[in-house]
Amino acid sequence: MRTKLKTSDVGSELVLLSWGETHARSPEAAAEEAYAAIAEACGSRESSPLQERVFGDLSAAPAVATGRDRALRGSSLWSVPPTFVAGAPLGRSGLAGITVIAARGASRLVTEGEARLGRVVESASARFLGLADVGRFAPAGPAPGPAEDAARSIGAAEALLAREGFSFRDVARTWFFLRDILDWYGPFNDVRSAAFRRIGLIGPDGDGQIPASTGIEGRNARGGWCALDLLAMQARAGGRLAVRRLHSRKQNEATEYGSAFARAIEVSLGDARYIFVSGTASIDARGATVHRGDFESQARYTLEVVEALLEGAGARLAHLAQATAFIKNPDDGRTFERVLARAGLAEAPIVATVADVCREDLLFEIDATAVVPAG
Repeated sequence: MRTKLKTSDVGSELVLLSWGETHARSPEAAAEEAYAAIAEACGSRESSPLQERVFGDLSAAPAVATGRDRALRGSSLWSVPPTFVAGAPLGRSGLAGITVIAARGASRLVTEGEARLGRVVESASARFLGLADVGRFAPAGPAPGPAEDAARSIGAAEALLAREGFSFRDVARTWFFLRDILDWYGPFNDVRSAAFRRIGLIGPDGDGQIPASTGIEGRNARGGWCALDLLAMQARAGGRLAVRRLHSRKQNEATEYGSAFARAIEVSLGDARYIFVSGTASIDARGATVHRGDFESQARYTLEVVEALLEGAGARLAHLAQATAFIKNPDDGRTFERVLARAGLAEAPIVATVADVCREDLLFEIDATAVVPAG
């Protein structure tokens, strides 16, 4: 993977940007170069950031923030702090990469007092809301435990959505980054499922409009158990916006084994279709891990699952516009590059980082967004 800045230019309303850091250098210098390029790309496309995630060593977070500030020079468009996720690059330390989702249109900050919570952007077709690390805005005081911290984050997101005229039914995509995921992934799923059942998204009376999601290991600089990002969208009068849940021919529904997320969500927006693929791993049609102990086979199988999901929406792996790969063992980095090359993805916009996946026997996970012209 020899990526620098990759930018999607299919579709006139959303812009996806990925920076994969490729050098062993100071995180401050890397961040300054990355954000200068990202800001220029967003500016030339008259777009405002809705989502911004930084992956790297937690110890690099202050230096990354310094480099970011230097590159952006106090721009109001970038005043929402990014979600910094602890995830080392493969084979070295420092910054692993940055992913940004931006939208074209009129934008404004979502604030509460001095806190900057996210951004609303109104495009020709839709009204978007991006919220970053919602756990920062949950009720003050330490949570009794990790599951309670996750419940607070979801509750805070629900309140912020309502305040801005949205609900969880408008949420197409969530990202949960969980500290020590292997210790409490089951309780996390119980909390999320209970919240979505209460909201009316799942259960006997639910409408099934659950978002695509990533749930992965990821410490955050503030020390919380759960960092939650989300992207919501609503159609504007006369705008083209349609959302549908996609199903996998190679995997069963995650709800069948207690995880409340859709395998993928397709958003038809304006002149393009955006396919948000949830965090996907080497799990078969019965929900069981396959290829235990074999990283290369797990990675190949996972890409086959992603490809099948995309094919169900008339897309291919070549349409990937943004992706994040989570690799349990950093020594598997070279093997991953070989798998990507064989799949024709050597230059794909993938940020690779080291992270535990939700099961001890899973060695690899990837999430992705593909963009294709509306047809």
